[in-house]
Amino acid sequence: MKKWERIILESKTPEEYIENSLKSKLKPAEKAKLALAWMDATGYTKEDILYARNRNPYWKRKKTEGAEERTARRLSAHNYSEGKPIVWTQELLEEFLELNKKDAGGHYLYRDWELAEHFCTTIPSIQYMRRKYLKVKSLLGPRARKDKVLEYLGRSEVVLSNVPEGEPKPNRASKTHSRRL
Repeated sequence: MKKWERIILESKTPEEYIENSLKSKLKPAEKAKLALAWMDATGYTKEDILYARNRNPYWKRKKTEGAEERTARRLSAHNYSEGKPIVWTQELLEEFLELNKKDAGGHYLYRDWELAEHFCTTIPSIQYMRRKYLKVKSLLGPRARKDKVLEYLGRSEVVLSNVPEGEPKPNRASKTHSRRL
């Protein structure tokens, strides 16, 4: 057994395993075999290793390398607006609510780019609407009526952000001003 193989197998935690694995000059295939042996010996899982890896400074740097370029490519590849801004009408908001559902695992049924293509808009526009929807749901609660949700979705995200949680903002028209005497 090589020195680094022994050191890796003697790791006590996933964090230590990641550090030792990075320091070693072993080939990826050898590391993969050691990973299985280490998990069997310690009882840790692949998820534990991935969790530790995602928090390791080296791997954090590696993951963010080129992130700006990837994001720019993704946004330009999925720009379906043809230079025209979308106007979110009542009908479009209703359609958005129908398509913005999640599955049992909590994942959206349609990805941002799929909705952007469907509504002929951009990914940031869809992300904006999803943020607004989540803010409205937190304000009104999970059992809010659809018409109320649609009314609030028609408001600006800034207006919704200024409303305290669980306390719907009153309409300006219904506000009465009274003076204290």
